[in-house]
Parts: sequence; C-alpha cells; structure tokens
Amino acid sequence: MNNYRKLAYGGLIGALVFLGTYLIQIPIPGGLGYANFGDGVILISSTLLGPFAAFPAAIGSALADMFAGFPQYIPFTFTIKGLVALVPSLLLRKKTRSFRSMLLPFILAEAVMVSGYFIADSILYGTLYAAGAVGYNLLQGFVGVVLGIVGSVFVLKNNISIK
Repeated sequence: MNNYRKLAYGGLIGALVFLGTYLIQIPIPGGLGYANFGDGVILISSTLLGPFAAFPAAIGSALADMFAGFPQYIPFTFTIKGLVALVPSLLLRKKTRSFRSMLLPFILAEAVMVSGYFIADSILYGTLYAAGAVGYNLLQGFVGVVLGIVGSVFVLKNNISIK
C-alpha cells in the first residue's frame, strides 16, 4: 500500500474510532458509564492496516476523550488505544486470518486496555477507584472483542482489503 493511501485510510479509521467511541454509547446498568464501539473499530483496523493502525486508534480515541470532557485521560488513552491496535496487528502478522486466529490476539489487546486503564485510574484517582472500574473496562473489552471479531470476519468473508 502506498503512503498516501495508507494515510487516507488511517484518517478514515481515526474518524471511525472517534465516532464509534464518542457517538455510539451503550449504557451500563447502575450508572457505571457506557460501552462503545471504538475498540471494535480499533480491532478491525488492526487486521486491515497492520501496525500502522496504532496511529489512527490513538488519535481517534484521544479526540473522543477531549470532546467528551475527559482531558485528564488523553495521554493515557493515546498510549493504551495505540497498543490495543498494535498488539493484535503484530500477533496476526503472517497468519491466515480467521475467527480462531483473531480471538486470542483480540483478547490480549483488550487485556492491555483493562490493565492500562487500571494504571491510569490508579494514578488519577487511586487504587480503590481503579479496582472499582475494572468491571466496566472488562465489559468494554468484551464488547470490543465481539465487535472486532464480527467486523473482521465480515471484512474477510467479503474480501475487503486496503493493502
């Protein structure tokens, strides 16, 4: 893929990550926040763009934090969501993509997200708060894995490729 094409797709994916995070929200009962589609888009992008997906994932997610009124999370989110895209893209290199081959890398990527936000919440608000947020982050990770698998399988079955 040439650099202009990669940059164009990266911009589009960054916008989709932002929209999937900021606009599409699934309320979590008990007022614990919401799950969103951003991680699903990030995981799908990792299968399409490879390691380059880390950049649009980081930027789109950080922008969502900025617009949602959570500027204190921007540096953490930038790093965490970049890693959420990078981990599966590296683990899936040179592998035939299938439901089975994507499941473990996507789960590991979301484990990075959960542990990353535990560290971020510990720094910002203390370990007790961070421990209380783990359940929410696990639910967000589950939604991300499901959407990532469904979206990636759709992409594979329809021979969608941007390389």
